[in-house]
Amino acid sequence: MKRILAGGFIAFFAATASYAADMGARVVTKAPAPVPYESWTGFYVGGQLGGRWSDSTWTTYALSDPINPVSNVRLPQGNPASFDSSSIRAGGYLGYNWQFAPAWVLGIEGDVAWGDGKKSLAGIPGTWTPGTPAATIALDGSSVQLGWDAAIRGRLGWLVTPSVMLFGTGGVSWQDVSVNASCQPAGGWACGTPRNTTINTVKTGWTAGGGIEAKIAANWLARVEYRYADYGSTNYLFFPGTGDAVHLTHDLRTHAVSVGVAYQFGGPVVARY
Repeated sequence: MKRILAGGFIAFFAATASYAADMGARVVTKAPAPVPYESWTGFYVGGQLGGRWSDSTWTTYALSDPINPVSNVRLPQGNPASFDSSSIRAGGYLGYNWQFAPAWVLGIEGDVAWGDGKKSLAGIPGTWTPGTPAATIALDGSSVQLGWDAAIRGRLGWLVTPSVMLFGTGGVSWQDVSVNASCQPAGGWACGTPRNTTINTVKTGWTAGGGIEAKIAANWLARVEYRYADYGSTNYLFFPGTGDAVHLTHDLRTHAVSVGVAYQFGGPVVARY
């Protein structure tokens, strides 16, 4: 009897082992690994370097000369005059991006930059008569100098790829401008006494442009940008309350090209399943 029971157990275990071997090893599956993608949402701060070019025009439209009243209407000699200039432009910017759709980014940005574009001319435009010797005209002088500029703008971008964005930008802009005029009694304007006056203003205008921006590493952005700014016309009066007053209008537009690198806060790489 014992031999019969032992044989039965042996046969049972042998059959069970054979069945388990036929089933094979059980397949174990894992959850899919997260796929990283580039998020443009977040604050950023950066620096920029480039150039600025100006379209700057001085037009004298009236003079005040009680000794020679016929000169009270501005003269055509050297008038209007171009004071176009160019300079290196360096500064910084900061802003916030919001990626509101898979391929669209909306943002706001502020920037400030420093430059030193200056143009000087002999004489004061529109103040000398035909035939005045160049050496006499050169006793007078005029200049326009552009300093810092700043802007607050909106931005709208379209993602060509998850890490490359084409964008347009526009908003309000400010430009620091210094306009100078000087004259001598023997100069082209023949001031009654030597005069040298500089008027400094901060012009307000609008700006628009665009560029391309890319994620070059984790949390780092690089861009190339072009911007146009228009500051319209500004009236100036030199030597007021004298017999040598010069009334003029200054028209100003600028073009700026820059390369920038920025750091984005908040971690641009996000896990997506």
